[in-house]
Amino acid sequence: MEGDEILMQNIKNILTSYETEYVEDYKKVWIKTKLEKSSDLLEVAKALQENGLRTISTVSATDFLSENKIEMNYFFEDILTKRNCWLKCDIPREIENCSIDSITPLFAGADWHEREVFSMFGIKFTGHPDLRPIIVSQDFYDKTPFRKDFDWDAHEENIVENMNMIAESFANEEEENEKKLDPHGSDTILNWGPTHPASGPIRLKVHCDGEDVISIDPDIGFVWRALEHLVTKKDFIGAIVAVERLCFMDNINSMVGYCQAVEEIAGVEITDFAKYMRVVLGEVARLSSHMMGMAGFYNAMGLHTVMMWNMDMREFFLDFLESYSGARIATAAIEPGGVRYGLQPNMLMELQSALDKFDKTKDDIRAIFIKNPTMKLRAAKLGIITPDEVLDYALCGVVARASGVKTDIRIDEPYAAYADIKMDYVTQKSGSSQDRLIQIFEEMEQSIDIIKQAKKHIEEKIESGEFDPIKDHMVKVPKKLPKGEAISRVEWARGEVLMHLVTEDKATSPYRLKMKAPSFNHTMMLNHLLAGETLSDIPLVFGSLYICQGDLDR
Repeated sequence: MEGDEILMQNIKNILTSYETEYVEDYKKVWIKTKLEKSSDLLEVAKALQENGLRTISTVSATDFLSENKIEMNYFFEDILTKRNCWLKCDIPREIENCSIDSITPLFAGADWHEREVFSMFGIKFTGHPDLRPIIVSQDFYDKTPFRKDFDWDAHEENIVENMNMIAESFANEEEENEKKLDPHGSDTILNWGPTHPASGPIRLKVHCDGEDVISIDPDIGFVWRALEHLVTKKDFIGAIVAVERLCFMDNINSMVGYCQAVEEIAGVEITDFAKYMRVVLGEVARLSSHMMGMAGFYNAMGLHTVMMWNMDMREFFLDFLESYSGARIATAAIEPGGVRYGLQPNMLMELQSALDKFDKTKDDIRAIFIKNPTMKLRAAKLGIITPDEVLDYALCGVVARASGVKTDIRIDEPYAAYADIKMDYVTQKSGSSQDRLIQIFEEMEQSIDIIKQAKKHIEEKIESGEFDPIKDHMVKVPKKLPKGEAISRVEWARGEVLMHLVTEDKATSPYRLKMKAPSFNHTMMLNHLLAGETLSDIPLVFGSLYICQGDLDR
């Protein structure tokens, strides 16, 4: 056995020592298993952790109403050696018996994910240190909106009552805060947001003593749209409308992730041309997002010029997306079977104009902003995240790589045409707010290089006649899919997006789609990073975590 096979076999050896329905190779870097008894979960999770699988990507539940059960899904990862385990088990569906042991005491990154499952399905996680509702507003408390028998119409009929409940809850919270605080002390609780210019629709409940931050409790869900429910009301192509709204700043890569899961269940292989087009479109979307990320970071520092420069440069890449799809933001450019449109020569000219604009502008941005003394003074020692914290809290993307952790789904589990692209991990060292900004900029340069490689390959294959840019963009995907499930991972602008898709027999729409996105875990770090700092540090650290409200709330 080679080294990688031995490491994967170690996981199998752990799993086969317990009662399981199956233990099987799912993908090259994934092992899939189902426990016979949910009571074994904690013991198995601890054994996996001790074997190097320190990270829990997400927790996902599927409500099988007809079978009167809920199936739990846990996605464990070893970010360092690229080994992963998809673990499943069943629990009773009856609300009074619907419970399972919490893994949060073992895996800090599971905290909010278990709270989300609790909020959406009513599953109780025994031993969770803080099992409160999350994302949903007060009118959904003690309800189960993602269960198959939840009556959405009945809930919406009480919209005025629901709004009053939310307002009343906020007022009661303020009243309780006043009772808890010493009237003669300097402690107070501030509401940072939900309309703060540096954050958008998020409320941070900041407990502070004067300027000093004691603790931060993020209140999210202000733009919750129940996307995971909405996709089940659409056919497999129509679901794209909801999937790309995970975050418009990089809507391409979320669509790629979803479509790969559909294609896996359908047993469809897309063309090489479509694979390269997914790389080009995905990297353009990544650039568009990174430019917004840099702009937001400097905006929070009061340095607005970089926002203007980045927005100017970003327009050229949006011109390319518009020439390809007819839209600059909500492109709907990817669908199951490939990419939605063929490629015309003028589109490549638009892309080249964008590449030229970046090459002309990048040195100015590096000289004036990356080396900015204000940024160095304020950000170089603030918001530091260690490599161990990356693993324990399931951080990813820019945030993980800025701490020196070599993780990138494009390399670790290549998709589209990334296996044929020359690229390496781009990382920083100290994991500070400054490192995260520099990381974004250096990843922009990496994306430019990837686009140039893919563009050259497409042009050469078109010239040789191996690619037909008008016909090769799409293969047929059946409108009805078989019963099955799949997971798909992509390297989104902010990090790993994992899609868990479940279908029923002769399905015309998803039965369940779990969308795990990075901002959830990154926002969870705010209290850890800011307790003991000052109020003026909040927007800077928040901006450096590169959070998008869309994927945070879904």
